[in-house]
Amino acid sequence: MSPIFLTAAIGRIALEAARGRLAIVHLNLAERGSVYRKAALLAATKLAGGRVLLHLHAAQIRQFYDAMDSRGKALVRWVFQSADHIVVLGEVWRHWVTTTFGVDPERVSIVYNGVPATVAKARTVPDDGRFRLLFVGNLMERKGVSDLLRAFAKPSIRARNAHLTMAGGGPVDKYRAMAAELGIADRVTFTGWVSQDDARTLMVNADALILPAYDEGLPLVILEALATGTPVICTPVGSIPEVLADRHNALFVTPGDEAAIAEAILALIDDPAMGRALATEGSALYQRLFTMDAFARAIGTFYSALIPAGNEPEGSVPATANH
Repeated sequence: MSPIFLTAAIGRIALEAARGRLAIVHLNLAERGSVYRKAALLAATKLAGGRVLLHLHAAQIRQFYDAMDSRGKALVRWVFQSADHIVVLGEVWRHWVTTTFGVDPERVSIVYNGVPATVAKARTVPDDGRFRLLFVGNLMERKGVSDLLRAFAKPSIRARNAHLTMAGGGPVDKYRAMAAELGIADRVTFTGWVSQDDARTLMVNADALILPAYDEGLPLVILEALATGTPVICTPVGSIPEVLADRHNALFVTPGDEAAIAEAILALIDDPAMGRALATEGSALYQRLFTMDAFARAIGTFYSALIPAGNEPEGSVPATANH
């Protein structure tokens, strides 16, 4: 459906420009096909006389860029250099954009993602002493799914009353078969894709969220866990270590280190007080940095700055194109 949505977005830009209402186009950029779609939308916006706020969300755009040929790299360079302002998820991405594409640091700003506050819900699982571990996301190797399953199959975890729920789409049957081969099929539940509301219910009922990924930007699922008051086990990749601190509001594990993953799980199983402390600090961090109000205020500031004073088109509103 992407070509249809792309055509509709270009039509919307042209229509609003013809009406004198085009102010800003907010482009959310990921990797792969998103790069080419957003390049087309950026070109359409510039031809229509609009301004572009480019919002980088990609976790693997550096690898994607490095693998491109010279023409592809020239296109990506043009996208970043042509945007009127760029928003990134953390300092690691700000450094990459400024050094790789020669963008003026004044045109690149850090805005952390925001997630809605979680409506208070009571746990619906029995108080049976079982430790419930949750993974939420697309099931893939980049997310460390095989590492997690192998860690969960270690004898030290088998000796505990623990259960793992894997919520997300992808090659579910492949990983279900892997769990069976590891002898933990009865200790792992694969839900497949779940709605946001169902994911939050799973989060409320979980004793910890785990995301042992190799590459990330700033994962929304971690922020949702903070909002829910769920302890987090994760890898310090992307912008995660810029906002989270090991053993303060999260437990860090090295990507691919199955032993460390198992040790972190055991630490929370055997020390409930640690989990409560992580949850408390995580909730406080969410309130400081990751509410939707904080996110909206930051983005609104860029909208205001990109429209020259006194030159706002009558009735103009920003248009947003997602990746």
